[in-house]
Order: sequence, then structure tokens, then C-alpha cells
Amino acid sequence: MLSRAVPPPDVPMRPSQLPIPEAHILPNGLQVLLLPDRRAPVVEFRLIVPHAGRAYDAPEWVGLSGAAARLLIAGTPTRTSFEIADEADRYGGAISVSANTETAILDANCLAPYLEPMTHLIADVVLRPTFPPDEVEIDRANTLQRLRLQRSQPGFLAEERFRQALFGDHPYSRLAPDENALQRWQTEQLQAFHAARYRPRGATMLIVGDFEQEVALRVLGDAFGTWHGEDDATPLPDPPLAAVERGWHLVPRPNSVQSHLMLGGLCPARTHPESLPLLLAVSVLGSGASSRLFLTVREQYGYAYSVNARVDYYLKIGAFVAEAQTATENTHDAIHQIRAEIERLIHEPIPADELRATQNYLIGRHMLSRVTLGSLTELYKQTVLYGLPMDYWQRYPELVDALTPAEVQYAAACYLNPEPFTTIVVGDPALSESAPA
Repeated sequence: MLSRAVPPPDVPMRPSQLPIPEAHILPNGLQVLLLPDRRAPVVEFRLIVPHAGRAYDAPEWVGLSGAAARLLIAGTPTRTSFEIADEADRYGGAISVSANTETAILDANCLAPYLEPMTHLIADVVLRPTFPPDEVEIDRANTLQRLRLQRSQPGFLAEERFRQALFGDHPYSRLAPDENALQRWQTEQLQAFHAARYRPRGATMLIVGDFEQEVALRVLGDAFGTWHGEDDATPLPDPPLAAVERGWHLVPRPNSVQSHLMLGGLCPARTHPESLPLLLAVSVLGSGASSRLFLTVREQYGYAYSVNARVDYYLKIGAFVAEAQTATENTHDAIHQIRAEIERLIHEPIPADELRATQNYLIGRHMLSRVTLGSLTELYKQTVLYGLPMDYWQRYPELVDALTPAEVQYAAACYLNPEPFTTIVVGDPALSESAPA
């Protein structure tokens, strides 16, 4: 007799059938990754420019990279911002550009019959942006408003201070634009940043969807054939291997009735051999409603409204973080319980059924990420961003499935020791009076 209290038996995992993009290099050095997929009449584009993120801003111009990325679609010699948006819409798609810590990424899509004109539209905004002064002023006003709103949010303040504690003066510590620089840059500085950083050699164009590879290569050659050069970015210094500031740090937020806390430290980059067992350990700890932090910190003790743990990845390193929102009076108890769960993960073997459930969770989430063309494109974008092998996502289910409790516990013991962690709390100033020594 079927029972709702008994889960159905696991179905044996079938071999992964994820296709791998075919790689090409255009004469100008642009890497092209092509993955035809005809499940829907749609084409997804991702252009990854490797040295055009915040970490590559000059110290006196922090945030310029973000403005340059956003304003690529603000105008070209032949199109206004409205015409760019309208044209993309007529192709059944959209186009946007953003900058993260290390890279700038163009994200676009269109209906399959419009592959060629959309490719030429993308080339126009990447190769020939004009950064019109009126659009620069609009973006400046919007960014200032957004930045001031962010500075009223405890989650933003916690992450900003957490990065500073982890990385010190390393460029990875940058999260937001410098307001002084934001007030000063003009079209001239944006054009100079674009000229120095947006170059084809080292960049990657990823295209996934309903197209013929020969057609896509021909169209890319026509559209990007006049794009030349190699960016002149100075390599980033190696990040610190341990948090620059350890211990407990308070960001005062007067009259706050709750606290936003982040605690953690540095860990290996995504390409490190122990990155995957560490990810599984962190998932046991704090991913989803069946994780240990959720079941204890939130459900059993009621110390936090929300709580999770994750690994944030950079190209050269990773950062483990446990994060929670809690009432002010529960702040120290929540921190104590999070640290206790980390200690338990290090010192006690993970039960086989708990490990298997978490493995199934990671594999299932990965399989769902293959469902749409957009999510599939995002998977391969990550291989480019973090230097993963091109067959990484094809092998991922088997790699996760093969991990043993001993491997996971060893990775946790190596990289999740809470003693040298940094703890950031955004909350009532009175918390400093009861802070741990």
C-alpha cells in the first residue's frame, strides 16, 4: 500500500547526454563556442569580455566598468538607445550588458530567423558605442539613486563590509561604485575604458539555440571582422589566501530591530580538486529547506528568519559564507549555532542517507538547469568565467554522485574551520557591548 510518508525509491542515474559546444577562433582572436539546440526557435548569445569588470577599474575610477557596460546600449553612430531596444524587440528578443567583479557580459536573445540582424546589432553596440552625454547623465542619476537605496539595506552593507574584511585592498573587495568617481566620469573616460578593455583577443562569444553552425560563423565573421586588438589589462595580483580581517565586526545600524549577519572565510577556486566535495559539504550545511542550518537555526531554535550557506566564486579563489537575518536579541545565539553546525560537519561523519539526499538535490538542480536554452547557455558561460573544462557539466552528475562521506568531511575540515572566520553583523550598536572577545 502506498504511503505519503515513504518517499519513492531512487531511480538509477542514467548517463549524462549533455552536448558540448564546438569551439572556433576567428581571425581577430575572438573565441566562438557554438551549440545548436533546436528544441525551440530561439537563439541565445553571451559575450564574455574577461578584463572589463570592477577589479580592473583604476583606483580613482571604481565603478567606471559598470557604467561602460550599461551604456554600451545607450547609442551608436547609427542608433539611439530607443532604436537599439526597439530593434531587439522586433527580433523577438532583448540585449543588455553588465559588469561583475572580473568580467563584462553581454546577454542577448532573439527568434531564430533573426540570427543575422541580431548579430549585427550586437556588433554595433560592442564595437561602436558613443556614450552620449545625455545618456551618461541619466545613468549617473539612476546609479546614485540606486547606490543610496542600497546603502539603506542591511544585506548590501553586510556584503560590502564582508568583502573588505576578506580581501582588504585587493580589487576583489570592490562591490559598489565609488560615489566621488561616479560624480566625475564623462563620455571621455567611458570611451577610454572601452578602447582599452573591449577587445576580441581573449573574449568569448557563446551561441546556443536553433541555427546552422556554418551560417553563424559566417555572420560572426561579417559582423565582428573589423574588431581588432588585445586589451592592455595588467594582471590582477594574487588574492590573499586567508581573510585580511578576522573575528567579529559590527556595522552599526541605529534602532534596527533585526541583524543581518555574514560569517565565513576564503576557500579554493572552482577549478581546485577539492572544490566539488567542499560544495557538497556546504550544501549539506546550508542549501535548501532540508539543510542543517535551516532545520536547526531556523526551525528548531527559531533564531533566524532565513539562513543559508554558499560558496561565492571568483576566478582565482572562492569565499565560503553563511548568512542569516535574525532578531537583534537572537544575534549571538544564531552565530553560536551556525558555528556549532560547522563544527559538527567537520568532526562528525555525514550519515549516508543525508549525503545521498544532498547529492540528489545538487544533481536534480543541475538537470533542471538544462531545461531551457537560456539556462543551458548560463551553464556554459560558467565554464568560460571560471576556466572549467568544456566537458565539466557533462561529467558533473557522475562527479557529484561519486563523492564519499570521507572526501566531503575532509574538504570541510580543510576549509571550513570556524576559528579564523570573519563575522560581520549589521545591526543595533548595542550589540557591540555583548560581542564575543
